[in-house]
Amino acid sequence: MNKTKKWTTYLAAAVLLTVIIPITAGASNSASGNSASGNAPAPTKPNVVQMSTGIKLNSTVPTYFYADTVKGVIVLSPEGMVKKAAGLSDAQIKGGASVYFSVTEGKTGPQAKQAVLTTAALNGRNLLAMLDIQLTQTTGGRTTVVPRTLAPVVLTIGVPDQFQAWNNFQVISIANGVVEVLPDLDADPRTVTVATSNFGVLALVY
Repeated sequence: MNKTKKWTTYLAAAVLLTVIIPITAGASNSASGNSASGNAPAPTKPNVVQMSTGIKLNSTVPTYFYADTVKGVIVLSPEGMVKKAAGLSDAQIKGGASVYFSVTEGKTGPQAKQAVLTTAALNGRNLLAMLDIQLTQTTGGRTTVVPRTLAPVVLTIGVPDQFQAWNNFQVISIANGVVEVLPDLDADPRTVTVATSNFGVLALVY
Protein backbone atom coordinates (compact mmCIF):
# COMPACT_ATOMS: atom_id res chain seq x y z
CA MET A 1 0.00 0.00 0.00
CA ASN A 2 1.53 3.35 -1.02
CA LYS A 3 1.71 6.33 1.32
CA THR A 4 -1.26 8.18 -0.20
CA LYS A 5 -3.52 5.14 0.03
CA LYS A 6 -2.31 4.50 3.59
CA TRP A 7 -3.26 8.00 4.76
CA THR A 8 -6.55 7.88 2.87
CA THR A 9 -7.43 4.57 4.50
CA TYR A 10 -6.43 5.88 7.95
CA LEU A 11 -8.52 9.03 7.52
CA ALA A 12 -11.51 7.09 6.23
CA ALA A 13 -11.38 4.78 9.24
CA ALA A 14 -11.11 7.72 11.64
CA VAL A 15 -14.05 9.50 10.02
CA LEU A 16 -16.14 6.34 10.03
CA LEU A 17 -15.47 5.75 13.73
CA THR A 18 -16.11 9.41 14.51
CA VAL A 19 -19.43 9.86 12.75
CA ILE A 20 -20.99 6.99 14.68
CA ILE A 21 -20.41 9.01 17.85
CA PRO A 22 -23.61 11.05 18.47
CA ILE A 23 -23.28 14.53 17.01
CA THR A 24 -25.31 17.21 18.73
CA ALA A 25 -26.95 19.54 16.24
CA GLY A 26 -26.70 22.49 18.61
CA ALA A 27 -23.17 21.75 19.74
CA SER A 28 -21.84 25.15 18.73
CA ASN A 29 -24.02 26.68 21.45
CA SER A 30 -23.12 24.09 24.06
CA ALA A 31 -21.21 24.97 27.18
CA SER A 32 -18.92 21.98 26.73
CA GLY A 33 -18.75 21.39 22.98
CA ASN A 34 -17.32 17.90 23.58
CA SER A 35 -18.61 14.35 23.30
CA ALA A 36 -16.31 12.27 25.47
CA SER A 37 -15.67 11.64 29.13
CA GLY A 38 -12.56 12.75 31.01
CA ASN A 39 -11.16 15.29 33.41
CA ALA A 40 -10.63 18.24 31.09
CA PRO A 41 -11.24 21.83 32.20
CA ALA A 42 -14.35 23.46 30.75
CA PRO A 43 -13.69 25.07 27.35
CA THR A 44 -13.79 28.86 27.26
CA LYS A 45 -14.91 29.00 23.61
CA PRO A 46 -17.19 26.78 21.54
CA ASN A 47 -15.05 24.10 19.91
CA VAL A 48 -17.10 22.51 17.15
CA VAL A 49 -15.89 22.14 13.56
CA GLN A 50 -18.61 22.49 10.94
CA MET A 51 -18.28 20.78 7.58
CA SER A 52 -19.62 22.19 4.30
CA THR A 53 -22.49 19.70 4.55
CA GLY A 54 -23.62 21.41 7.75
CA ILE A 55 -22.57 18.49 9.95
CA LYS A 56 -20.98 19.68 13.20
CA LEU A 57 -18.19 17.54 14.59
CA ASN A 58 -17.26 17.42 18.25
CA SER A 59 -13.89 16.34 19.58
CA THR A 60 -13.75 12.69 20.55
CA VAL A 61 -11.74 13.60 23.66
CA PRO A 62 -12.45 16.47 26.06
CA THR A 63 -10.86 19.74 24.99
CA TYR A 64 -9.89 23.11 26.37
CA PHE A 65 -10.13 25.58 23.47
CA TYR A 66 -9.10 29.21 23.49
CA ALA A 67 -8.10 30.44 20.04
CA ASP A 68 -9.36 33.26 17.84
CA THR A 69 -7.74 32.63 14.46
CA VAL A 70 -9.45 29.32 13.59
CA LYS A 71 -12.98 27.96 13.93
CA GLY A 72 -12.28 25.08 16.27
CA VAL A 73 -9.67 22.33 16.53
CA ILE A 74 -10.92 18.85 17.37
CA VAL A 75 -9.49 15.38 17.81
CA LEU A 76 -11.07 13.11 15.20
CA SER A 77 -9.41 9.82 16.17
CA PRO A 78 -11.49 7.63 18.51
CA GLU A 79 -10.83 8.30 22.21
CA GLY A 80 -9.56 4.76 22.86
CA MET A 81 -7.05 5.09 20.04
CA VAL A 82 -5.82 8.43 21.44
CA LYS A 83 -5.36 6.92 24.90
CA LYS A 84 -3.25 4.10 23.47
CA ALA A 85 -1.27 6.59 21.35
CA ALA A 86 -0.63 8.62 24.51
CA GLY A 87 1.07 5.58 26.02
CA LEU A 88 -1.66 4.37 28.35
CA SER A 89 -1.86 0.62 28.91
CA ASP A 90 -5.05 -1.42 28.71
CA ALA A 91 -4.96 -1.76 32.50
CA GLN A 92 -4.63 2.00 32.97
CA ILE A 93 -7.47 2.68 30.55
CA LYS A 94 -9.65 0.10 32.30
CA GLY A 95 -8.77 1.78 35.59
CA GLY A 96 -10.17 5.11 34.39
CA ALA A 97 -7.14 6.87 32.90
CA SER A 98 -8.16 9.88 30.83
CA VAL A 99 -6.78 12.20 28.17
CA TYR A 100 -7.63 15.73 27.20
CA PHE A 101 -6.56 18.14 24.49
CA SER A 102 -5.96 21.88 24.75
CA VAL A 103 -5.54 24.63 22.16
CA THR A 104 -4.29 28.12 22.97
CA GLU A 105 -2.46 30.93 21.18
CA GLY A 106 0.35 33.31 21.96
CA LYS A 107 2.58 30.93 23.91
CA THR A 108 4.88 29.86 21.08
CA GLY A 109 8.55 30.55 21.88
CA PRO A 110 10.79 32.56 19.51
CA GLN A 111 12.77 29.54 18.26
CA ALA A 112 9.68 27.51 17.42
CA LYS A 113 8.07 30.56 15.83
CA GLN A 114 11.13 31.14 13.66
CA ALA A 115 11.19 27.46 12.67
CA VAL A 116 7.56 27.72 11.55
CA LEU A 117 8.16 30.88 9.52
CA THR A 118 11.29 29.44 7.91
CA THR A 119 9.58 26.18 7.03
CA ALA A 120 6.56 28.02 5.64
CA ALA A 121 8.78 30.25 3.49
CA LEU A 122 10.73 27.26 2.15
CA ASN A 123 7.42 25.74 1.08
CA GLY A 124 6.18 28.99 -0.48
CA ARG A 125 3.49 29.40 2.19
CA ASN A 126 2.10 32.17 4.36
CA LEU A 127 1.13 31.85 8.02
CA LEU A 128 -2.58 31.86 8.84
CA ALA A 129 -2.58 30.67 12.45
CA MET A 130 0.00 29.56 14.99
CA LEU A 131 -1.57 27.42 17.69
CA ASP A 132 -0.16 25.91 20.85
CA ILE A 133 -1.59 22.43 21.29
CA GLN A 134 -1.18 20.01 24.17
CA LEU A 135 -2.24 16.45 24.85
CA THR A 136 -2.37 15.48 28.52
CA GLN A 137 -2.96 12.09 30.11
CA THR A 138 -4.01 11.48 33.69
CA THR A 139 -3.67 8.14 35.47
CA GLY A 140 -3.51 7.26 39.14
CA GLY A 141 -3.91 10.90 40.11
CA ARG A 142 -0.82 11.90 38.11
CA THR A 143 -1.06 14.22 35.10
CA THR A 144 1.56 14.08 32.34
CA VAL A 145 1.98 16.11 29.16
CA VAL A 146 2.46 13.99 26.03
CA PRO A 147 4.70 15.88 23.57
CA ARG A 148 4.76 13.04 21.03
CA THR A 149 2.33 10.16 20.65
CA LEU A 150 3.19 6.57 19.77
CA ALA A 151 0.95 6.72 16.70
CA PRO A 152 -0.49 9.59 14.64
CA VAL A 153 -3.64 11.27 15.95
CA VAL A 154 -6.09 12.79 13.47
CA LEU A 155 -7.02 16.44 14.09
CA THR A 156 -9.48 18.62 12.20
CA ILE A 157 -9.21 22.43 12.08
CA GLY A 158 -12.07 24.77 11.18
CA VAL A 159 -10.97 27.23 8.47
CA PRO A 160 -11.87 30.92 8.95
CA ASP A 161 -14.60 32.12 6.59
CA GLN A 162 -12.33 34.43 4.58
CA PHE A 163 -9.94 31.57 3.72
CA GLN A 164 -12.46 28.93 2.69
CA ALA A 165 -11.90 29.61 -1.02
CA TRP A 166 -8.27 28.56 -0.53
CA ASN A 167 -8.06 24.78 -0.69
CA ASN A 168 -4.31 24.17 -0.59
CA PHE A 169 -3.47 24.23 3.10
CA GLN A 170 -0.59 22.63 4.94
CA VAL A 171 0.06 22.28 8.65
CA ILE A 172 3.50 22.66 10.22
CA SER A 173 3.82 20.73 13.48
CA ILE A 174 6.70 21.14 15.95
CA ALA A 175 7.37 19.39 19.25
CA ASN A 176 10.72 18.79 20.98
CA GLY A 177 12.58 20.06 17.93
CA VAL A 178 10.82 17.65 15.54
CA VAL A 179 9.29 19.45 12.55
CA GLU A 180 6.60 17.86 10.38
CA VAL A 181 4.93 19.35 7.30
CA LEU A 182 1.50 17.79 7.03
CA PRO A 183 -0.84 17.83 4.02
CA ASP A 184 -4.56 18.44 4.28
CA LEU A 185 -6.19 15.00 4.16
CA ASP A 186 -9.71 16.16 3.30
CA ALA A 187 -11.28 18.05 0.40
CA ASP A 188 -13.75 20.13 2.42
CA PRO A 189 -12.95 23.86 2.08
CA ARG A 190 -14.27 24.51 5.59
CA THR A 191 -11.85 22.09 7.26
CA VAL A 192 -8.22 20.99 7.32
CA THR A 193 -7.57 17.46 8.57
CA VAL A 194 -4.11 16.16 9.45
CA ALA A 195 -2.56 13.19 11.21
CA THR A 196 0.27 14.09 13.59
CA SER A 197 2.30 12.61 16.42
CA ASN A 198 3.61 16.02 17.50
CA PHE A 199 1.87 18.02 20.22
CA GLY A 200 3.47 21.41 20.70
CA VAL A 201 3.08 24.00 17.95
CA LEU A 202 0.54 23.59 15.17
CA ALA A 203 0.73 26.20 12.42
CA LEU A 204 -1.84 26.47 9.63
CA VAL A 205 -0.25 27.82 6.44
CA TYR A 206 -1.59 28.55 2.97
